[in-house]
Amino acid sequence: MKPLSGKIALVTGAERNLGRAIGIDLARQGAQVAVHYYKSKEAAKKTLREVEKYTRGHLVRADLKRENEVISLFHRVNQALGGSVDILVNLIGNFIYKPIEKVSFLQFRDCIESNLYSVFLCCRRVFPAMQKKKWGRIVNFGCVGAETLTVRKKTTPYFIAKTGVIMLTKVLAYAYAKDGITINCVSPGILTTSKVKLKTPTGKKANFEDIINVINFLLKEKSRYINGANVEVAGGWRPGFAQ
Repeated sequence: MKPLSGKIALVTGAERNLGRAIGIDLARQGAQVAVHYYKSKEAAKKTLREVEKYTRGHLVRADLKRENEVISLFHRVNQALGGSVDILVNLIGNFIYKPIEKVSFLQFRDCIESNLYSVFLCCRRVFPAMQKKKWGRIVNFGCVGAETLTVRKKTTPYFIAKTGVIMLTKVLAYAYAKDGITINCVSPGILTTSKVKLKTPTGKKANFEDIINVINFLLKEKSRYINGANVEVAGGWRPGFAQ
């Protein structure tokens, strides 16, 4: 039997790149996978086709900054896959890279809401069913350096949001540990697909497999006591003020 057989997973922002890779890997391990997207339906369909080579999948659209759409999303996933979400990967979140004086309010709000509100809203929807099962795995996404209060003039809204994600991860982990639910954070550094190209200590960038290896470790039953952690996958890279 495959390690995740009988589990239902939801990956937010699964239409391409890292989200697609995570969704396909979970499918290979036997989990049914809900492929979430917001705007890129054709790309999401491609992810779904890859998922369905291994297991049952379902395509679901929602704006995760809106509570009513999040509620609808989980209802549709439950109906389509015949059960509640066991594994939630909160990947979605928009990135912004510009000096703070050039950031509009709408851009600032979108960055905070897409990264932080989405995590809060999705987590709230999975807790009741996970509590009944006494089992659940949630993996949120932060970013390297977000645990350190350092001013970063070109990524301020993004780091504010990701710092919030890490804080939320830790407090939720504490609150729901008694229910057999683990909630951890993965914080990538510079990926091969990162929009901003910066030098790293090794001269290399993290690839999707590096991130997926961490996720799989956190999903294992033997890792149940790892809860509230923030795992950085960056090869020693740290962001500086110029970012």
